Amino acid sequence: NYRRSIESIKSNDTETFSSEDEKILFHPGGDIDDINFSNGSVLNDISDLLTFCKEQINPRFISVLIYMSLRHLGHTWRDVDSFLTSISDTTIKTCHKWTNILVNEDFDEFTIDERGGKRGDSFWDCYPDLELEAKQFVYQECSKTEAAFTVETLARFIDQRFYELNNLKKIDQQLVRSVESCRLDLRRFGVKFTVNSSRPYFLGQEREDVVKHRQEFVKYFIEREQHFYTITNDAVPQWRIPTIAPTILLCHDESTYKCGEITAKRWIMPDNAPFYNKGRERSIMCSDLLVMHPSGPFFSLTEKEYSEALKTYPNLNDDCDINYEKNSASAAIALGGDNYFNNQSILNQFKRLFQLLPFKKKYKSHNFLCLVDNSRTHTAAEIHLNDFGMRPGTWCPVDKIEYIDENNKKQTIECYDDDGYSKGLLAIENELNVFVPSKCKLNDLKLLLSQHAAFKSVSKLEKLAAEYNIKIIFTPKHHCETNPIEGYWCHSKQYIRKHTDQNFQKLTTLMPEAKANFIQKQLHLKRFRRFWRTIKANIILKY
Repeated sequence: NYRRSIESIKSNDTETFSSEDEKILFHPGGDIDDINFSNGSVLNDISDLLTFCKEQINPRFISVLIYMSLRHLGHTWRDVDSFLTSISDTTIKTCHKWTNILVNEDFDEFTIDERGGKRGDSFWDCYPDLELEAKQFVYQECSKTEAAFTVETLARFIDQRFYELNNLKKIDQQLVRSVESCRLDLRRFGVKFTVNSSRPYFLGQEREDVVKHRQEFVKYFIEREQHFYTITNDAVPQWRIPTIAPTILLCHDESTYKCGEITAKRWIMPDNAPFYNKGRERSIMCSDLLVMHPSGPFFSLTEKEYSEALKTYPNLNDDCDINYEKNSASAAIALGGDNYFNNQSILNQFKRLFQLLPFKKKYKSHNFLCLVDNSRTHTAAEIHLNDFGMRPGTWCPVDKIEYIDENNKKQTIECYDDDGYSKGLLAIENELNVFVPSKCKLNDLKLLLSQHAAFKSVSKLEKLAAEYNIKIIFTPKHHCETNPIEGYWCHSKQYIRKHTDQNFQKLTTLMPEAKANFIQKQLHLKRFRRFWRTIKANIILKY
C-alpha cells in the first residue's frame, strides 16, 4: 500500500489559509454560537460521540485515529493518555500498539475485524415498548424539583422493567443495558447534562501573613504527627493508633443550609424544565465537630455518660436559643431576627463541649486539640494595647489581664493597685519581666509589650479552652483544605441539593439523612487522610 511521506504532507505546495480565510471559515455566520472547547463539559459530548461511533464501527479505528492525530499535532504522551482516559476505556499503550501495526507492519492486520458474527437488531428494536417506558420515566424524573436523577438511575430502571416484562429472575449484577448506552439514550431523548449555577473563587492564599500562618500550622502538625490518629494509604483506609501521648483532633466549623439551594448540574428536558425558587428562602445554621478518632466521626455521649456529666454540670440541660443534638455539642439554629452563631453562642457551645469530653470513656487518657477556622467569630479578643495608658492613673479598660503562658497555663496580672488607681503600662511591664530601656516612648513600649503573651491577640475561645486544659489552633485563612470538616459540609450539601424540593420542611428532614449517609460511607476516613496529605504536600513545597 502506497502512503505519502511526512515530507510530502508538509511540502511547500500545501495550500495554507490566511488569517482572513480562517475567520471566514470558523465564523460563517452570526447565528452560530461560540463554543468553549476548554470547558470540562465538552468532554462529556466527546465521550458520547465516541461511544456512538464505537457502536457503528470497530472501536480500534476511532481510538487509533484520535491517538495518531493528537501525537501528530505535538501533544505529549502524558497529555494524550490523560485525554483518552477521560473519554474512553482504551489505554494509550493499546493505541500505540495498533499504530505500530498500521504504520510499520500490515494494513490488513490492522483493519481485520475480529469481533465476528453478523450485527443483529439493536436493543430498542427488540423492545420498543420498553423504550417508550424509558422515555416516560426520563420525562418524569427530569421534571422533578430535586436533582437525584442520574444515568445509572435510568440503567437500573430499564434493567428492572426488562426482567419484569420477560418474567425472568435476575441472577447477577450485570445490567441489561450499560450506563454508557443509557447516556446515549438520554441524548437521543433530548436530555442534556448542563450547568445551572456558578461557583465563586476567592484569592488570598499567598498573602504574607497567610503564608506565615500556614508555615507555622504545617510545622506544628508535622512535628506532632505521632501523637495523632492517622489513616493508612490503603485502598480501604485503616486507622493508625498513636503510641505517644495520644491526642484527639476535633475539627470545628459552622455552615448555613438554605432550602432554596440547587445542585450545580442535573438532567434537564428543555421543553419541560421544572420551576425553581430564585427568591429569599429560610435557612438553618449548623455548628458541628468532626472527630479524628476510631470511635466515630461525630462526638456524642451514651445515656449513662451524659447522666454522669449532668451530675457535675446540671446546667447542661438549661434552655437556650441553640438546638443541641441529643447528648452532644453539635448544634443548629434557625436563622431569623437575632438568631445567629455569634462569638458568645460559639463560646457557649465550646464550653458545653469541654464539659462533656471527659465523660466519654473511649476518650479516656487522651489530650484534645480543637481545630477552628480563622473567623472573627472565633478569634475575638478582649483587650488591645492601644486601650492602655503609660503612666499610673491613666486609661485602663480591664481590671485584670489573663493570658496563656508558654506552658499553656492561665496567668493573671492585676491592672489596678490597692488604692483603685490603674497601674499603667510601665508597672505592668515590670510585673511581666519585660526589659524596657530608660526614656522609652509610649509607641516603643507598646511594641515591646506586643511580643509578650499577655498582649498577643489571644482569643476568648483560647482562654476558655485553657481552663479545661484543651488547646485551640486556628487554620490559615483561605485554606479550607486544612479543616477536614469542610469535606463533610460539601458532601452534606451535595446530598441535600440532589434530593431537596426547595421546601424548608424537606431541608430539616434531609439534614440528618445527609449526616447518616456520610457516616455510612465512612467518608470521614478519606477526609482525614486528605488532611494529612495536604500537610505533607506543603512540606514538599517548602510551605
